[in-house]
Amino acid sequence: MSNYELVSQYTEDAFAKEDRLCQRPACGANIAKGDPCFYVATIEHGKPGRYVCGPCHERYQKKAATSVRPAVRPTPGSASGGSSGFAGRGPPDPHVIRQSVNAGQRKLSVNPPPVIPLSHGQSEFSAGPDISVPSLWQASLQPTLRSSTRYTPHHAHYGSERDRWAKLSYAPPPSQTISLEISAVHEGGSRKKGGHGTPFGSICEGKKDIDAQIDAPGLIKIALDTVYPKIQSFCPAFQWRYEEFVIRDSRWVDLSGHHAREPYFYSQCVQAGRKGLKSPIFKTKQFALMVVVPESQWHEYEEWTERVEEWTERAEEDEATCQAPIATTAISEASVDVFQGGDYLATEVPLPEVPLKRTHLRTASSLSSTSSSTSPPLKKAASANIFQSPNRNELKEALRSGGIANVDAQSVYDLQNENVQLYWIATRPMSKILENSKYQSFTLHTAESATGQLTVDTSSANLIGRGGFKTAHPGWLTLASHVPTTGLGSILHQKVVVKRPFIKIFPPNGPSAGTYKVGRYAVADELSKQFKEANVLYWANSLLDLTYAFVNRCVTASSNPPPFEIPHLRFIHAGLALSFLPGQMIVAKPGAKPCSVRAAFLLEELIPGGPDAFVKFIHNTDCDPLLDPGEDGYSTALFLAFTQHVQYEKTGGLAYISDYQGSTELLTDPQILTHPSVSEGNDLFGDGNIEDVVSQFEKKHVCNHYCEWSGFELEAYGRQA
Repeated sequence: MSNYELVSQYTEDAFAKEDRLCQRPACGANIAKGDPCFYVATIEHGKPGRYVCGPCHERYQKKAATSVRPAVRPTPGSASGGSSGFAGRGPPDPHVIRQSVNAGQRKLSVNPPPVIPLSHGQSEFSAGPDISVPSLWQASLQPTLRSSTRYTPHHAHYGSERDRWAKLSYAPPPSQTISLEISAVHEGGSRKKGGHGTPFGSICEGKKDIDAQIDAPGLIKIALDTVYPKIQSFCPAFQWRYEEFVIRDSRWVDLSGHHAREPYFYSQCVQAGRKGLKSPIFKTKQFALMVVVPESQWHEYEEWTERVEEWTERAEEDEATCQAPIATTAISEASVDVFQGGDYLATEVPLPEVPLKRTHLRTASSLSSTSSSTSPPLKKAASANIFQSPNRNELKEALRSGGIANVDAQSVYDLQNENVQLYWIATRPMSKILENSKYQSFTLHTAESATGQLTVDTSSANLIGRGGFKTAHPGWLTLASHVPTTGLGSILHQKVVVKRPFIKIFPPNGPSAGTYKVGRYAVADELSKQFKEANVLYWANSLLDLTYAFVNRCVTASSNPPPFEIPHLRFIHAGLALSFLPGQMIVAKPGAKPCSVRAAFLLEELIPGGPDAFVKFIHNTDCDPLLDPGEDGYSTALFLAFTQHVQYEKTGGLAYISDYQGSTELLTDPQILTHPSVSEGNDLFGDGNIEDVVSQFEKKHVCNHYCEWSGFELEAYGRQA
């Protein structure tokens, strides 16, 4: 029993004295008399612990959240193969107990020593003292729990750090100081006599009160910490490789080649004393340091800047041909996205991953060109303009085809233009929703909206889809104000899906399959239905965000990675768009006051792949995947069923997302299901909220390999896979 080293075993045996049941709720196995039986305390004071069986005890030992008090280690001479009672296990070491008592008293506490989390692996090394090296502290000063009581890498630095800090503790502040002038230059291009580098970006910073005894590595660190942020601000879009930068002094000496722990500038500050004085005199001075960008990297930057200017010119030419009345802000942020998809990106230097404004790019270009006198932009060789007559047969066919062309009037008539005000559906963490009551539902705040133009293709030939309650048409959205950098409305003429609820209008002789016409609701009713759809998507975003926060925390805390990949899904970017009739008032509903709102549209991000990529994973009347094993998307359906398990458990059985559908990356049209105790007779989240499904979740849910991974520690429900 030498493997069972628990504090409680000092006072009682680790075997069952009589037949009993394992008190872990998920187990309940029978523990026969004489079998291993362990007492596991809870982390909540005042609550009794549990007597568990051997397998459950091993499970608690493997959990990342389990902690134990330090137990006495068996002496080398103790037996290890005993089979009864305390045979083979010696008494506690009084010296260890005395150390623990003294440690507790030094902390002015009568409690036993604090709980120390132990690593799950067995170690043959004894625990060392808690060593923390101040110079190795990170930016965060929050204390962290150690994952093991064995020696850490900090112990190797203990001796040198102790000596260094002892010297600093008794040494007075440095009275011999120097000042530094640190600038940024690039190699090549200098016309000055004796010059080696060319300054750029007007980057020059001063530092004073620097210890005169500082060595070369210390100077290198100060120079990089001071100048690199300035270089990054000079052109944040370019990928600077700071590890290639070289720090040189005014004589163009590379500091990296100088020995460490030897003062670099001190000898230049010491002068011979006056006549009659034997001791030298220290005189403070100012020294120059330069952060040098290598010539190869600077050429890459110049070529990159030239290509960006070329792309900007092409974008301006394209924009000049566009006659749409669009605000300058929208064009400046969207034009880069247009030519990012072109063939001009197949170059040696990578482009930044984020969209860039043209004003920033021009600023970077102008700074680099004015600060360097001999680094002009690379010139393009002029292509020879060779005149060539068109092919007669090809021209004949083109004239014949172009001459008989006529406008497709119907395609123009099917386009419906709307002046809209867009309200984005945000994704907020569950903690923010619970803290602030104004975040507990989707809202229409004018200050958080944007105006723009929406074009809808209402033709039946281009209809994306028609469900039982709403239609989906293709559309194009262009915002004129408050243009975001990402998401819905971030680019010019963005393709969107336009959804509207409809009424089935049957012929007078009675309803029949496929013979109805599509009618629209009154404005007030349509706005109410669209608002509920937006509110459902708002809560679905928050619940899915809660799920991934839980998954990420468990994966990070686990000592072993999960044996599967975690799918990355999200709901589409969406928003509620209200169409207005400027200067006109209409009656939204019989008996209501006139208003200028004409219609309400639910705009959604277009899911790539078309109808072939659209899959319904889980229906809102069931918690099992709709797909069968082997079908495309079945693994995604299993993961979405797992997300329902997480949401149900983490909300205390109150709510989860259902009606999952979309692609393996983007989801749309969800439904929020709540427990009957939540509604209290109110209509929550529309007609699709089937409360009875939530009541039966624990009985009908089928746990899969995602649910059963030990790192998640989810409770197993009724049906097992």
